[in-house]
Amino acid sequence: MVLTPDLLRLTGSLPRTLRPSSLSRLSARALCGGGGGGGIQRFGTGDPRMSGTVLHAKSGLVFISGQTAADEDGVRAQTAAVLRKVDERLAAAGTDKSRVLQAQIWLKDIESDFAGMNASWMDWIDPANKPARATTQAPMARSSILVEVMVVAAVKD
Repeated sequence: MVLTPDLLRLTGSLPRTLRPSSLSRLSARALCGGGGGGGIQRFGTGDPRMSGTVLHAKSGLVFISGQTAADEDGVRAQTAAVLRKVDERLAAAGTDKSRVLQAQIWLKDIESDFAGMNASWMDWIDPANKPARATTQAPMARSSILVEVMVVAAVKD
């Protein structure tokens, strides 16, 4: 498993001296001392409740925490912004949406927002590599959040 400069930028969890712009790829194990044992690396740990991204080297899986975009108006715009965040985090972990295995989507109001969310999803998804997906209605942490997306993906070989 490697730690890319993009993942360092997203996480901000390592000292600036370990984030020179000339880095192409660094061994996460060498930089983080194993990151928790068992080949598990946790990034974006500034939030005391969760890690933003978790890489599991042994299984070759990357877990992206739930992403939201409360500053966007409407479910379609929020979904598009959320999926851009997912793309950024996948790229930083050395993978992309074609390797997404599972997506979990929560909507504040499934009756009103499913069509708009699904339109943005269809614009984003790789049609040759569709993941397993579940969508449900759920109360959100803030009233302005209409959609939250969490994914699990395989890292590239």
